[in-house]
Amino acid sequence: MMFQCDDLTKIYVVCPAYAKTGGLELLHQLVYALNSNEIKTYITYVNDKGDNPVNAAFQKYITEYRTMEQIEDKKGNYVIISEHQLELMDSVKNADVIIWWLSVDNYLKVYHPKTAYRLLGVKGFLWYVKHRRWHYCISRINNRIPYNLAQSYYAISFLKKNNFRNIDYLSDYINTDYLNVNCRSVKQRKNVVLYNPKKGRKFSEYLMTLEPEIEWVPLINLSNEQVREHLLNSKVYVDFGNHPGKDRFPREAAVCGCCVITGKNGSARFSQDVTIPEKYKFEVSKENGKSIINCIKSCFQNYEEKSRDFDNYRSIINSEYEKFYQDVKRIFVKNC
Repeated sequence: MMFQCDDLTKIYVVCPAYAKTGGLELLHQLVYALNSNEIKTYITYVNDKGDNPVNAAFQKYITEYRTMEQIEDKKGNYVIISEHQLELMDSVKNADVIIWWLSVDNYLKVYHPKTAYRLLGVKGFLWYVKHRRWHYCISRINNRIPYNLAQSYYAISFLKKNNFRNIDYLSDYINTDYLNVNCRSVKQRKNVVLYNPKKGRKFSEYLMTLEPEIEWVPLINLSNEQVREHLLNSKVYVDFGNHPGKDRFPREAAVCGCCVITGKNGSARFSQDVTIPEKYKFEVSKENGKSIINCIKSCFQNYEEKSRDFDNYRSIINSEYEKFYQDVKRIFVKNC
């Protein structure tokens, strides 16, 4: 799939204002990559309040921005939205709309009634009804949207199962603060398990009860530099969350030298997305609790040996920056 971008083409990549997440950083990285290929591209903010909406962490990627009201809605231009902003497709009449599926789960949580109820209860279902989310069912999206980009093979699988058209793979790369770091030796690392309390917290807390002597450190409310220091000084990172896309935390942990242990939800079930040996992936169930604890202890006791199991994963992660730029050029740049 290739878009017909020329000197007159303008691309608008839509993004919530102010916030900082891995997915939002990726939207800014795409803007930077497209502008590097001389395709006029703007990060385009929604929900801005009239002041500067650019998060400080993303200023390095852009020199200017637009709002939805400033989109030149005409044939030959493109508007890229992610899967949790689908109502915005109805505000674009003439430009082509592209969905970049960064998270399958975000779509289901916002636009699928059963998932909204399962995750958020009656409150979630009533919110779904109030905002008329049934307008964004899969059949209508397929009729309205001609192009789909997928950040993960998990997303590709979902799109193919639901008969989406024109699917292409455009993934991402982790923040360059983590790439090509000098990993520290076993002597400098502590027997610590790092985890993201925003994802899979309840199961992680259950594991803590099985082995109270293990030190668990949550990675939350930290700068990139602080997260990197934790990753460079610890032996294990676990992630038993839902893996809604190809998450960044496992990759950041791996390139910093941690052994990575995950569940099998979402993208973690796909070896192309989380390319670690299967013995480090577990179904998230209490029956597997003891096996997971034993795996953690083995990584502590045999860190140098176990760490080598992740060398292939690290090699893939370190190549993602170049692969991202190649894919951007292949998809968007005419006659590349």
